[in-house]
Amino acid sequence: MTLVRYNPLNDFLPTTFGDLIESTLNNDRKPTSFRPQVDIFKTEKHYELHFVVPGMKKSYLIIDIDENRLTVKGERKLEEDKANTLLKRESGYGKFERTFKLSEDINQSKIKANYEEGILKLELPLNKKVDNRRIININ
Repeated sequence: MTLVRYNPLNDFLPTTFGDLIESTLNNDRKPTSFRPQVDIFKTEKHYELHFVVPGMKKSYLIIDIDENRLTVKGERKLEEDKANTLLKRESGYGKFERTFKLSEDINQSKIKANYEEGILKLELPLNKKVDNRRIININ
């Protein structure tokens, strides 16, 4: 009998090339969840949010503002291609929802959205700064 040190990671690694091919051909075809990446920018006049949503139709996106919260939600639908055999899927699919708290310096009534080439761009204009500072005389 030979003692071999046990490594629990070995249970997760393929032991043969055949196991590797099998995992590639079978497990990698399942759709994974989708959560769009968001880039946030700030200029002197507004914030910009860029949601990366490749391949989505504009009609699948919903933008909602409620109680100083901006929510972007939608669904990236998986369309089956019956003519071809899928070998590997790295794209995510499914419903998603991203929520952001809006600060008081954002003019919510003038928020704009544009969708082009897989990027949803939201422009959140800043309120004009009002100087409420004043000197109060003491009697």
